[in-house]
Amino acid sequence: MDSRDRSRGGEPDRRSMRPKKGTRPRFVSPEPIFYRCSRCGTLVIQANNSVSLLPPRCCGVSMSQLVVAEDNALSAAQHRPHLVVAGGFDANVVHITVGDPPHPMDATHVLEWIYLHTFQGGQIKFINGLTTPTVTFALADEDAYVFCDRPVCLGSRCKFNCKKGFTAYVYCNRDGLWKTTL
Repeated sequence: MDSRDRSRGGEPDRRSMRPKKGTRPRFVSPEPIFYRCSRCGTLVIQANNSVSLLPPRCCGVSMSQLVVAEDNALSAAQHRPHLVVAGGFDANVVHITVGDPPHPMDATHVLEWIYLHTFQGGQIKFINGLTTPTVTFALADEDAYVFCDRPVCLGSRCKFNCKKGFTAYVYCNRDGLWKTTL
């Protein structure tokens, strides 16, 4: 029985053994670049440091780079991702809801996917065309980094901006690519 077991009368210590860091992790990859095939709709995400002067090709043609849309009052309200961080010291999640009020999801105007750029890379979730535009991304390792394990971060919304720099990208079939950075 080690000292952790003795401190609780023989019960194993359930606190995290992850060391607390004083600094936030650095991003290991640059902001992603998104390409889409105009013929078949294939999506390519360039998420590494290699820069190519030529865009990827698909269906015999160059793919189009998706460019972040310009803000206008109506479109920005419909497409702005709202990010909420929840969880604990070793693992947490980011809940993303798009729009305020939520983005309209009908046969001609849908969100196709949401991409979350994190410290260690990124994650993408494809959205079922007619569901509420809400997704949850699970975070672990360096992406789950938090400043502390105090109750303010455990099970409630983080108050210390631990995820500062995370970026959510949202793709709408009608209005293009939208971006929000924490």
